[in-house]
Amino acid sequence: MPESQNCEFEIGKVYSIHLSKLMPNPAQPRKYFDEEEIKALATDIDANGLLQNITFTCHEGKLIIISGERRVRAHKQLGKESIEGKYVDGDLLTLALMENILRSDLTAIEFAESVAALQKQKNCSSNDIAEIIGKKKSTTSEILKIASLPEEIRNDARTKPYMTRERLLKVARRKDADTQRKVYSKLRNMLENQSKIPRKPSNSSQGNTESGNRFVNAHIRKLERMTEELNTSHKKMLAKLKAELSDKEKQELKTVLENMQAAIEVCKQHTSDLGVERLKKEPIIMERLN
Repeated sequence: MPESQNCEFEIGKVYSIHLSKLMPNPAQPRKYFDEEEIKALATDIDANGLLQNITFTCHEGKLIIISGERRVRAHKQLGKESIEGKYVDGDLLTLALMENILRSDLTAIEFAESVAALQKQKNCSSNDIAEIIGKKKSTTSEILKIASLPEEIRNDARTKPYMTRERLLKVARRKDADTQRKVYSKLRNMLENQSKIPRKPSNSSQGNTESGNRFVNAHIRKLERMTEELNTSHKKMLAKLKAELSDKEKQELKTVLENMQAAIEVCKQHTSDLGVERLKKEPIIMERLN
């Protein structure tokens, strides 16, 4: 008999759960939690409330967090006793993996390791896993190749969001572990040196250590990661734009670039409102598509 039939909760229904009853998921793909980001999240929840419920399930008589462990930790920091959560049913690893895939906030290593663990648990082929996670077969093979990197590389990359799948794949394609370690070390040093650009603090932030600044700083780091990923994707796309695109592909690419440009314009307006010099406007690659 499925465990859900012995559970007092109904699938898909939201409950108020006492924090002391919730346990971390032992199969959670995310192994590293940034304490600064949790503090920032706590500040946001304190100001705006919980914007998204957590999900949980019953396993061996315990209530296990499937998604939202950071939200639970933030609630505990705020001294709250309970949190809103939606009940889901299924095996722990599959549930946690699918929840995180939808949110797309795992590092490349965390995602690769969780896919490999899921394949091992289900004892299925790479093609089957590709269907489960909704990825192309070639992409899934790349993900599993990253999961086979030496443990010391995986442990280091786990806490570094800038170690994208494309970068780690270049390391994983090396013929032996020693070469992979050397290539990874060189790549990490290069990226860290590039990031050591001194930032001039604004007058309003000097000497200010309030939690509100931590919230802003956490999102600045997130935007920096997104910018790096966008640059990588942009270069990769340009390198492959050698064949003639179909009319449909041109229109889809134009649409997404126009949406991106609109979002950038909004950011420009905000920087202007904050007294920051407006960003230099540079066209994306629209002219290449005509």
